[in-house]
Amino acid sequence: MGVTRLKRKEAKNRARSSKRVDDIKRLRFVPTIPSPYKGESGIILEDQEQK
Repeated sequence: MGVTRLKRKEAKNRARSSKRVDDIKRLRFVPTIPSPYKGESGIILEDQEQK
């Protein structure tokens, strides 16, 4: 009976650990979005909307 309980505890700990690692990876991820105005330097966004 003790072995079964330890196996259940091990499975629970493994699931909890993998979820924690996944959460840390998700929260540390910083998306890099390229700027649509990369080629045009000194552009003012307000001027673009009026054209």
